[in-house]
Amino acid sequence: MELRLCSLEKFSMKFYILIIFTLIMSSGQMLFKKASLDINWDEGIYGLVNPWLIAAVALYAAATLLWVWILRSVPLSFAYSFSALAFVIVPVAASFLFKESIGWQNILGTILIVLGISIISLKEI
Repeated sequence: MELRLCSLEKFSMKFYILIIFTLIMSSGQMLFKKASLDINWDEGIYGLVNPWLIAAVALYAAATLLWVWILRSVPLSFAYSFSALAFVIVPVAASFLFKESIGWQNILGTILIVLGISIISLKEI
């Protein structure tokens, strides 16, 4: 029983770290979208000096370092599958922040992604 509890504790720690990673990546996507709306393309390269873009790149750099750390203890097949949660989070966040519509295809895809991650997670517990 104690061995099983230890295994569940390790899984839950991996789970939380992967959730944090996915939230960081999703936040980066939101920042990239915001930056794209504020960039002045008429200014050339200087138009890219945008606080939203700088924040997005910095967040992605942090996420990359976290990803490398994650891969030390989580199998790539599990971690990469789990990162698909960004395909769930980003459309939902975009609907709230940018008033983008979510169609039935997004809803069906979201259900399938969550189902797939759940099935893959059973192997890791």
